[in-house]
Amino acid sequence: MNARPVTLRARAARRGRPAARAFTLVEVMVVVAILAALIGLLLPALSLVRRNADLVTSQSNMRSIAALMTNYSLDNRDHVVPSQFNYTASSGRTVVRGPSPQGTEPNTGPLFVGSWADILWTVGGFGPIPPRSADATDVPSPTWDYRYDSPDYWAYTNPDMPSGNVFRSKVGMKKPLSDDETTVARPFGTGASILEVDQPGYFAANDFFNATPAGTNALGNWYTNAMLRFPAISMYLVDSRAGETMPLPTDPLAPNAWLPANAQCEVDFRYLGDSCSMLYLDGHVSSQSKWIDLNDLVNNRQTRIERLDERN
Repeated sequence: MNARPVTLRARAARRGRPAARAFTLVEVMVVVAILAALIGLLLPALSLVRRNADLVTSQSNMRSIAALMTNYSLDNRDHVVPSQFNYTASSGRTVVRGPSPQGTEPNTGPLFVGSWADILWTVGGFGPIPPRSADATDVPSPTWDYRYDSPDYWAYTNPDMPSGNVFRSKVGMKKPLSDDETTVARPFGTGASILEVDQPGYFAANDFFNATPAGTNALGNWYTNAMLRFPAISMYLVDSRAGETMPLPTDPLAPNAWLPANAQCEVDFRYLGDSCSMLYLDGHVSSQSKWIDLNDLVNNRQTRIERLDERN
């Protein structure tokens, strides 16, 4: 006569402990709800950490620019890097924004004309950037390799573009200055266009240092560090929505460039708490929250933008 099979419950009863059972659907749903709540609590914290890391990286890029500026000054009789330059009338010319070894014309702007980024890109020995394939339809000059000028919009459409470019912010642009796709960034146009959304944000130099010939000033504004007052509060770079240069507050062509309450404000408050970063002439970097007006920035925040060579 065959013995009856012993069930698990019977075995557990013999051992004096209850039989194991599976999770119910309700219990699984409770666990999933708890995990979802924990993730919901952690995501804002992780986002905060990431945004702070982006700020740290962007400010580190500004400090790297300050080091390059120091090297430039040491090699150029203590002169400060100009925000803009025009070497077309120079007898010796320069390799800065000169013809690329592989190209025939630059993507944006004329030869021998450009900004501080072009100078420091060349002086620092960055590049060349590998060009895109010859069949690329969105690059007007596919053989241009950016050896002597800082990368522009077209370079950032290049999948081979290095991600660690110190001349741009870690944070991408969300609100470029213009919705017009035909505009280009300063100094060659009126402001970065909507095509540059999510590309690395611009750092713009103070156009107090504009060395392009203007009016009776045939040589432009060239300054040495010794000529400047209060370098610790004199701004050179700021986060920008417009491009690589920032007009002076008194520039009649850009009256709202520095006013956060206006849609045409060129300063980009792209970091946590609606703040921007500034590089000062002594090489230090600081964050500035939105100012109310220029009086707030200049007097209350102790940040000088104009008349940097004057005592008052």
